[in-house]
Amino acid sequence: MTTRDFWIGLRIDMAAGGQTKLPVEVISVGNLSMGGTGKTLAVMKLARELTAAGKKVVILSRGYGRASREAMAVVSTESGARLTPEEAGDEPYLLAVSLPGVPVIVGTNRRETGRYALEHFHPEVLLLDDGFQYWRLHRDTDIVLLDALQPAAREALAPRGFFREPWSHLGRAHEVWVTHADLASPAQLAHLKRRIAVFAPRARVRYTAHRPLFLRALDGAQAPLEMLRGRQVLALSGLGHPAEFEKMLVTLGAVVTPCRFPDHHRYSVDDLARIQAQLTGDMLLVTTPKDAIRLPTDLPMPLWVVEVELAEVEMA
Repeated sequence: MTTRDFWIGLRIDMAAGGQTKLPVEVISVGNLSMGGTGKTLAVMKLARELTAAGKKVVILSRGYGRASREAMAVVSTESGARLTPEEAGDEPYLLAVSLPGVPVIVGTNRRETGRYALEHFHPEVLLLDDGFQYWRLHRDTDIVLLDALQPAAREALAPRGFFREPWSHLGRAHEVWVTHADLASPAQLAHLKRRIAVFAPRARVRYTAHRPLFLRALDGAQAPLEMLRGRQVLALSGLGHPAEFEKMLVTLGAVVTPCRFPDHHRYSVDDLARIQAQLTGDMLLVTTPKDAIRLPTDLPMPLWVVEVELAEVEMA
């Protein structure tokens, strides 16, 4: 979304009568930038915390990149996923398979998907995936993610930079989550602390880390992270900020060779041949959960997926 699109959308929303308030708690997870901050993991974390507290949760996603052309689609119900990754979009599908019992609905009109959720699933909480720029639905809590590894040079508004909205709009946030805080330098964290203090002084600030848990093969077999230590690794990713994934592998002791594709990339037969050609000797092929669902299950080479959770960390 460009800055021009944002303001056009805001004018349309205001002309259409402002915000709709639904009779349940609505929590949005979003950001100022165009992606790569860890929204999917943050939504997973919140959904698990709310479910553990006894709350019934439904996730509403825009469904970026989905093949289905319906205005609205139910990705999953309490019984499990109903759509393929292509039909749902990779991130909504990942949410669906990672959160058993939590329905996921996709559609650009979150007022309508919210009403559908209320009628069919009776949630106590609606979670908006990437909802900070969605003005048409009232949120009780706006959570904004800031990536601690985002270079300051990228903070200009699109198309010159990667920000959808200027820093001044951070004041709408109730909570600010600083992601990749464990990998950032003191200077990077100090920069964000100053920005938050100026533009969102009343927001609750939380620091998080992408915590790797274990390695998973496509057939479900698991292996410990120690398997990466000292090994040559081909880091396969189609992410907004692939360097962060690669840096995590380095912290696990891997000797990393990047193999990068565009964000949300769907891998072709030619791509697989290119990937296989880069594997030499006993090099391990390692990727992310989001990339794994965009790869065929009958790969001609072994593949390991790093399972990760978003964990809160204490920062001085």
